[in-house]
Amino acid sequence: MKILKFMLLVVVTSILFKSCKAEPLEGDEEAPVIEIISPIDNEVFYTNNSVISTNSIQIQAKATDNNAVVFGILTITDEEGDLVDADVESNFSENNKVLELTADFTPDNSGIYSLNFLFRDANDNNASTSITIEFKEGTEEEGKAITMQLYGSDRAHETVIRVDFYDDDSIVETVLARDVIDAQAMTLNVPKSELMFGSTQTGLDIDVFSMNTIEENLITNRVSDANYLFGALAKDYTQQTVYYFLDGADLTKVGNHRLYKMDADGSNQTLLTQVDNATRANAIDKILVSKNSEAPLLYMHDRNSVYAYNPDIHSTLKASTIYFSKDFEIHDLAIDYDNEIFYMILSYYKENGKHYTVATKSFNSGLSEINLSFASIAENSPVTSIFYPHRMKLDIENQQVYWFTESEDLQKSILKSSKFNATSAETLWETNTCLCIGEVEDIRIEDYVIHIP
Repeated sequence: MKILKFMLLVVVTSILFKSCKAEPLEGDEEAPVIEIISPIDNEVFYTNNSVISTNSIQIQAKATDNNAVVFGILTITDEEGDLVDADVESNFSENNKVLELTADFTPDNSGIYSLNFLFRDANDNNASTSITIEFKEGTEEEGKAITMQLYGSDRAHETVIRVDFYDDDSIVETVLARDVIDAQAMTLNVPKSELMFGSTQTGLDIDVFSMNTIEENLITNRVSDANYLFGALAKDYTQQTVYYFLDGADLTKVGNHRLYKMDADGSNQTLLTQVDNATRANAIDKILVSKNSEAPLLYMHDRNSVYAYNPDIHSTLKASTIYFSKDFEIHDLAIDYDNEIFYMILSYYKENGKHYTVATKSFNSGLSEINLSFASIAENSPVTSIFYPHRMKLDIENQQVYWFTESEDLQKSILKSSKFNATSAETLWETNTCLCIGEVEDIRIEDYVIHIP
């Protein structure tokens, strides 16, 4: 919970009004119009993660005005009227007619809470509104804690799904979207409640999708109708820019891959660079946006290389190469920005078959040496060609590796996981369960992302 003391709130408010640069609009007596996007008035939540609701809510509202909106504040009060939380948002840019306010709230106790919004424009016209929400104590059934979530795409049934794993070992599967073909490059931003992915639709039309995981509304942006396949994407939330990579669908006709950027709303689609000697090996599998740099630095990998691409500096991907090896195949890339360490899942061949490992290198060493002894993927070193792990994912915060393999009868996919230093793997989920909505069975996972609450 973000507790903001009342005295501090008064000081911040005073500073905000003194710092405002927007000029009053002569004769304006019109107050801002407030729109509360979430939550819904009188919505019920629970004080611990449950089947029905999570224990933390995201609050989002905006004010629109004919003049600049210069100040916005959210206060949360309990049933006694006492202040329990507050959040201040402001934007002093001239002619800014829309001000958004976002906040997270996790209560310490059950009860009824009032969310109070106040916005002010440059003419000191105030608008205020309030809604009420309730937090209940979860019952034994309602209060089951979610230990892990999988957001994934079911290729066979053209759906996007969420799988909730609970602390009593129960699993609940939910369809989030339908009629989405072959969704890939799934990326989840938990604070923003946004799930993004791309898809190659019928006729080789390529769409980039954005979904609010709370409201489950799907926004579609068409990014290509040429002879390409969707490859990878990432979003820079600071600059509100989306980067995406397209693979040449038929390399005999389209001999290049392409890296693009666009605004978050799908506008201003711009080609950044292309790979002219296009092969399956040099198609980008993953894009990460640097969190420690004001420059739009993109970390990417294909089958054998890692790139640190800056659109303002590098004209080609090859010019931004920071690691290349013919001996190892890269399956996933993750970055510990605070400690400046790269993590990679690599595969390599030995006399007794194919092996998988997690390798690490610091930024300073330039990935010149690979530590193959760091962690071997449990139960898959070596493996037969039938049961090679696929869809491999790194979770460096929890020191975990996830991957799918096939059942012995090859009729279903199995999600497995292993700690970096473990000697065995754990089976988490088998895809022969029913989704209930529409009686969808035999899920075939194309791509997925794991979230640990």
